[in-house]
Amino acid sequence: MAVRKKQIPHPLYSLSLPFRQRLDGETAQRVADALEDAAVSVFLHNKESTDGDNWTVTLTTLGPPDTAEIMRRLQQLDIKGAPRQLKPAKLPETDWLQHVHDNFPPVTIDNFFIRGSHFRGKTPKGRIPLHIDAATAFGSGEHQTTQGCLRAFAWLAGKHDFKNALDMGCGSGILAIAMKKIWPRIKLTAIDIDPESVRVTKRHAAMNKVTLQAAAGDGYAAPLSKKNGPYNIIAANILAGPLIAMAPAAVKSLEKGGFCVLSGLLKRQQAEVAKAYEKQGLQLVKSFPAEDWVTLVFRA
Repeated sequence: MAVRKKQIPHPLYSLSLPFRQRLDGETAQRVADALEDAAVSVFLHNKESTDGDNWTVTLTTLGPPDTAEIMRRLQQLDIKGAPRQLKPAKLPETDWLQHVHDNFPPVTIDNFFIRGSHFRGKTPKGRIPLHIDAATAFGSGEHQTTQGCLRAFAWLAGKHDFKNALDMGCGSGILAIAMKKIWPRIKLTAIDIDPESVRVTKRHAAMNKVTLQAAAGDGYAAPLSKKNGPYNIIAANILAGPLIAMAPAAVKSLEKGGFCVLSGLLKRQQAEVAKAYEKQGLQLVKSFPAEDWVTLVFRA
């Protein structure tokens, strides 16, 4: 007799934006910037295997997306070939645990071994375990931007010790937790504009037996961010536009001699982001490119 597998309901929806002409990277990034707070994640993908431009934009939302608001924002961008209608789809519930298992295998990045709660194996010898579930917040370790930050931490670990860290735009909390695993005495602060991300960060911190303070707020203006600064290391895996806008506030929150690890930007945006932080007196000391993306390390 066949046994029906248990179905576990979840509130996640996916929305691929059907642009009627090819998108270049800069336009795709404009779309992402405009919609970042309308979804729990915005995924950009270049379908070209070479340097050509053919980008897609896909949103993941907690509950049905507000298609009217998304259309309004797209119309404000005045992009040729913008979608005429949107058709969100609820992510399938069939055997959701198996879906997570199949689509979120353990990931090894430098000294880190990232695994979900469904994984029953052992952490490889010499690796730092990060217990992170696929969740309603960005940062499971699969994306090149997260991987770039982890590689930056591994590079910094051999040269520096840090005591006070800020994870700005914490998402899943993976970067804050990674910093604690590298520098056990570090004090951690995690900030995100999305309360759901803060909830997920706190849950992951408990799963990893990591102590941190996390709160929702408006970036560096968040009361907790101000209270616990200045910091000697700041990690921000966001998007190029917000990174540039936040440069003055970021530098004010950084101790002299401290480091900023910035990610979420395309290679073509590196010069613009670097200029914004160098204008504030920071020096670019290292970059970690990965496919179309790049992670930058600055020092005050």
